[in-house]
Amino acid sequence: MVVSCFRSFALLSLLFAGVVSSGCVATTAERRAADKPADEQSKLLNIARDIDAKGESGTALALYERAAEMSTTDSSIHVKLGNARMKDGDPDGAEKAYRSALQINPQDANALLGLGTVQLQRGEAGAAARTLAPAAQAINSVSAYNKFGTALVLAGEGAAAQGAFAKALALQPANLDTKTNLALAQALSNNLPGAATSMDSVVASPLAEKRHFVNYMIILSLSGDAARARAIDVPDMPANQKNQILAKAAKLRSIQSPAERAQAIGLLAST
Repeated sequence: MVVSCFRSFALLSLLFAGVVSSGCVATTAERRAADKPADEQSKLLNIARDIDAKGESGTALALYERAAEMSTTDSSIHVKLGNARMKDGDPDGAEKAYRSALQINPQDANALLGLGTVQLQRGEAGAAARTLAPAAQAINSVSAYNKFGTALVLAGEGAAAQGAFAKALALQPANLDTKTNLALAQALSNNLPGAATSMDSVVASPLAEKRHFVNYMIILSLSGDAARARAIDVPDMPANQKNQILAKAAKLRSIQSPAERAQAIGLLAST
């Protein structure tokens, strides 16, 4: 909504300036000349989108680059470039594109989401949480709230993270990853019984995957229920790997800093 309103306002301003400032109606030739850059950008973006859909991301990226070079008023074009650079494995380049978008429109929620994602991937949890807070509220999607909640967890703000994950869960109540995220936030806030109860419903689902069972083991280990954690049957996991995870999970309780504990859990859960 914010982006579309900004674009509409910019377009109306340009039209108004073109017609009124000279005191007369612009000629057909003048209108065509003014429309040409926008037409070229639109064509480039359409071609880039179609090429990207075919898997030719390198060619699509070059087209997004050209379209962004032509635009100083449309933040969404720079967001598309940032997304393409992220897809191409260039977070530094993506950050530049997202920041360019925010210079045009500081309230561009998609640019904030992109920048916050880059910061989150770099481990800049505090910065990511600040950037993702307005983005999640504006976009109101499961993905945005999960990223915001993850940043809060890694920043050691378990209680605030629960609120973010709860909003994501309200949008998609059956999402097992969001339920798991909420349980981990509860565990980091020392609500271990609540976290274990939340995970009961996750692993009971026929859609539960190995990562969900691993997180369940971690939460049970944090709560001191080693026997129950050991009794969990993790799909497609050798016994020796399971024992290694249990041994590392048992050491998590000795980590006092919520932020450090969250980072350790994230590393262990990804094994």
